[in-house]
Amino acid sequence: MAVNSVVTPTWIGREVLAVAENDCRFVRGIRKKLGDEFVEGGTKLGATVGVRLPQRWVTSKGQAFTGQSINDQIVYVTITDQANIGWGYSSVQSTLEIQDAYERYVNPAAAQMANTWDKDGLSRLYQDVYQAQGTPGTVPVSNSTYINAGVDLTNSAVPKNSRTMVVNALMGAAIANANFTLFNPQKAISDAWRDGMLASDALQWKEWWEDVNIFPHVYGTYSGTPTVNGAGQTGSSLITQAWGSGVSALNKGDVFTIGSGATGVYSVNPQSYQSTTTLQKFVVTSNINDTTGAMTIPISPPIITSGAYQTVVASPASGATINVLGATGAISPQGLGFNKEAFVMASVAPVMPNQGKAKIVKKNGLAIRLWDGSDIMTDQHPSRIDSFYGFRTIRADWAVRIQS
Repeated sequence: MAVNSVVTPTWIGREVLAVAENDCRFVRGIRKKLGDEFVEGGTKLGATVGVRLPQRWVTSKGQAFTGQSINDQIVYVTITDQANIGWGYSSVQSTLEIQDAYERYVNPAAAQMANTWDKDGLSRLYQDVYQAQGTPGTVPVSNSTYINAGVDLTNSAVPKNSRTMVVNALMGAAIANANFTLFNPQKAISDAWRDGMLASDALQWKEWWEDVNIFPHVYGTYSGTPTVNGAGQTGSSLITQAWGSGVSALNKGDVFTIGSGATGVYSVNPQSYQSTTTLQKFVVTSNINDTTGAMTIPISPPIITSGAYQTVVASPASGATINVLGATGAISPQGLGFNKEAFVMASVAPVMPNQGKAKIVKKNGLAIRLWDGSDIMTDQHPSRIDSFYGFRTIRADWAVRIQS
């Protein structure tokens, strides 16, 4: 004899988390870190969750043993956001059929929570990514844009079997129209279109997803013919000159290269430490304005010319040109291609309330709190779900932006 399922706030909480995870386009493809130390006692905004980075080594040649220092790196993700969704129902309404509960509570709540996670992650993390393909202000229609984005990750030693591409609807339509057969896999078409998946195993990307939360980047306004001011510079800032005096500004997230030909600053493969023969791209890490045509630009990656964390073949020459990607003031939606280890979303259990009933629901590195109460005077049972989380880029070189 079949047993009827009972609609309870706890049941709804579990289903919201399960459906929200499935509805995410960006968050589903990145690393999730559950702050286990907070699951029982709970935490508040401002807490941090540690994420360990992999060790990098340099190969030594010959018979002699060459010891290398173990460099355990831990980055900390700050819990910055609390998102909640609340509703209420009466005792009579709690007898709703399961199907009604899905339509009235689970699906709308899950879609909204998933949208919030994706929007917050995409709008913040793209600014940390320095590898980029495409022309800001122009929707890419050429296969080469996405293939070259895959080349960027290959040059960064990113595994090919776990790459995700997330684009907006216009970008997805343009590339799908150019590759109708490739982006219409018959063996999986029903699942692909139902779940918002554009394609799989196409143009060097394992999965393609469409996400309405792709964020538009606004490039800075600048003029002049800027150059490097001083040879031999290394580190996380670059002294430059010859910008239009008093009228130049770079925004956080702007991308540029340095020089060309013999004066070019080229990237290195992180395993072979050989030149990729591709100009290293740098991202501006905070907004900056010129001072009489001069700017000391905060950059990522840092300019490192040797060792296990080498990023470039050599430091820039004095007078090498600064080449900003994108016309001054250009507005460019930023698609993202990445391996799951490029970014992390840290989720923690919120503190338990002093009244009512609460439960922590966990699944695949995510946690939400379900809290419900009752009002004896009105026979209403208000409920809410809360999600505490934060985002951080942990391997920017394992991601690439698609400028549109």
